[in-house]
Amino acid sequence: MTGRLRWIALGAIVLVFAALYVHAIDAPRAVRFVPPRTAGPSSSTPLYNSQLIPNSTTASVHSATAVELADGTLRAFWYGGTREGASDVSIYTSTYSGGAWTQESALVGREDAQRQLHRYLRKLGNPVAGRDPRGRVWLFYVSVSVGGWAGSAINAMVSEDEGKTWSAPRRLISSPFFNISTLVKGPLVQLADGTVALPVYHEMIGKFGELLHLDADGRVIGKTRLSWGDTSLQPVIVPRSETDAVAFMRYAGPPPARVLVTRTGDAGAHWTAPEKTALPNPNSAVGGVLLAGGPVVLAFNDTEADRESLSLALSSDFGNSWRVARQLEGASVLPRAPVAEYSYPWIMQDRAGNVHVLYTWGRSRIKHVVFNRAWLEGAR
Repeated sequence: MTGRLRWIALGAIVLVFAALYVHAIDAPRAVRFVPPRTAGPSSSTPLYNSQLIPNSTTASVHSATAVELADGTLRAFWYGGTREGASDVSIYTSTYSGGAWTQESALVGREDAQRQLHRYLRKLGNPVAGRDPRGRVWLFYVSVSVGGWAGSAINAMVSEDEGKTWSAPRRLISSPFFNISTLVKGPLVQLADGTVALPVYHEMIGKFGELLHLDADGRVIGKTRLSWGDTSLQPVIVPRSETDAVAFMRYAGPPPARVLVTRTGDAGAHWTAPEKTALPNPNSAVGGVLLAGGPVVLAFNDTEADRESLSLALSSDFGNSWRVARQLEGASVLPRAPVAEYSYPWIMQDRAGNVHVLYTWGRSRIKHVVFNRAWLEGAR
C-alpha cells in the first residue's frame, strides 16, 4: 500500500470511529430531572439587601456563580485578574453567612491548573458551581490553551466537604474533534438517577447550546443539542417537573434582540426550536430560576443595546408571558450610574426561600442582592 493510500485508509478509520462516537454521545437520554422543591413558609414582610463582595486582589472580576452549602452558607466563585483573558486570571471564592461575605481567596490559578491537567493553558474563564443529588459540590471552569474563547475546554473539580478541599481538576471530553469550543455559564441540573446535566455552549463556527449528561464521576456519557446556527449561547435550564423544563439563552443575532427560549417535555432528550421572548437582550447572559410554589424569575439586561440596566422579570405561565417586576440597576435606581456595566447575573433560591442574585458590577466587583417574594412581587 502506498503512503497516500495508507493516509486515506487511516482517515477513513478515524471518521468511522468519530461517527460512532458522535452517534453514541448524541443519543437521547431518558433520565428524569429532579423535581423542584415544594414551597415553604414565606414572610409577608419585604426583605431586600445588597452589598459588594470583597475584592482586594484583582483589578477586574466577572462571571459569578454560587452554591448553597449544607449549613445554609452561600459559597460564591468568579474569575478575576488584570483583565478578561489575561494570563494572571484565577478562580476566586468567598462565603456568605450572617449577612456578610468573607475576604476573597484564590482557589484555582492558571499555573496550578496547567500543572494538574498536564497541558499548557493560556487563560481561565467562566466558572459554574453546583450540587449533585449525592450532596457533593462541583466546580466547572473554562480554560483555553490556544486562541480565544472559541478554543475553550471545560474542567471539573469536586468537593465532598462543602468546598474545604477539592479533587484535582479533570478535563471533560465533550467532542471527538480536538475537544475544543465548549464553555459553561448556566447552573448544573440534577437528575433523578444521581447523575447531572451541564448546560454548555459553543462559539467556534456557530453559536449554539448543548446539554451534557455527566455520570457520577463527572465523565460525559451523552449530550443533546438545544439549538443550531450561530445566534444562541449560554443556556440556563429551569426544570418544572421530572420531564418538563425551559431553557433561556443569550441572543447573538440581528435585531430585534430578544432573550431566546426553548422547551423540553421528555427530560431533555429533545428540545423545541428556539423562539424569541418579549424580553430584550443586548448579547448578554441571563439568569433564571423557578421559585418554590411561584413564578419563573429571569434576571436580564433590560435593553437591546448595552448592559447599563439589570432587571427582574416574572412569568406565571412558565415563560410564555412576562412582566418586569423590579430593576436592580439602571436609571430608575440611580439616575447617574457610577459604572457602565451590570452583567452576567446568577440567580438562585436558598432553602429558606430567599432569592440571591450575583452579578458583575462594573467589571471591578461582584455584587450580591438578596430578597424575598414579598419584596419581589410587592408594589414598586
